[in-house]
Amino acid sequence: MTDGGQVAATVLVLEASASLYAAFCPSWFTVRSEFFHDQKGRAGNIKAIRQGELAATALTIPTGYATSILVGSWLPLVGAVLVSVLMVGGYEYSIRHPSVATPQDPPGWMYGINWGAAKA
Repeated sequence: MTDGGQVAATVLVLEASASLYAAFCPSWFTVRSEFFHDQKGRAGNIKAIRQGELAATALTIPTGYATSILVGSWLPLVGAVLVSVLMVGGYEYSIRHPSVATPQDPPGWMYGINWGAAKA
């Protein structure tokens, strides 16, 4: 297969992989929300998210591997692994870092940017 076909197949694996995580788990936004963290079933929800992570990863990696065989390139498998790491990392970060009612001050480097200039 051509290099373009290998890249195209990799992009399709990336999209399909992210969609698998979306099918098995709630959004990162939902996981970070007060609704998620303040309910009595939080521990059960976290267990369900981790089961979803496992199920999505169990489908993502073989999809990347099979696509790699079909197109004769390791790019789809590498992409599947990277998407799995990104998605699981995002869910785990969201579980450990709930949103807060009062936003914190932005980091210092952001003060040098004039965010209001575009409004003028």
